[in-house]
Amino acid sequence: MKQEKKQTRTSVLQKLTSIENLLKKKDDKPLNFKEACSYLGFAPSYLYKLTYRKVIPHYKPTGKMLFFSKCELDEWIFSKSKISAKGGVNQSEKLEEGREKSEVRSKNDEEEEDDEPP
Repeated sequence: MKQEKKQTRTSVLQKLTSIENLLKKKDDKPLNFKEACSYLGFAPSYLYKLTYRKVIPHYKPTGKMLFFSKCELDEWIFSKSKISAKGGVNQSEKLEEGREKSEVRSKNDEEEEDDEPP
C-alpha cells in the first residue's frame, strides 16, 4: 500500500515537472541584444561585460550577433537573488567591495604623498 502511494506520488511529480518545462518553453523567445538590455534594465556596456566574462547565458550563432533566451535570463536573475537571499555575496556586492577597496587605496596614496617633504 505504501509503495503504491510512493509510486503514484513520484509519477505525479514527474508529470508536473514535464508540464512546468513545457510551459516555460512556450513563453520562451529569443531576445536580441537591445531587447535583452531593455528587459534586464542594463546598459549595453554592462551587458557586453557580462557576456565577455561568460557570467550571463547567451548565444552567438553567427559568431557576431548576441542572442539571449528569455527563460534562461529569468533563471539567471532568480538564481542570483537566491544566492544573495541566503546570505552569500552576489556579483554586485563583489563589485561594490572592489570599488570601496580602490577608494581606500587611492586615499592612502594621497595621504602618503602629503607626508613627503617637497
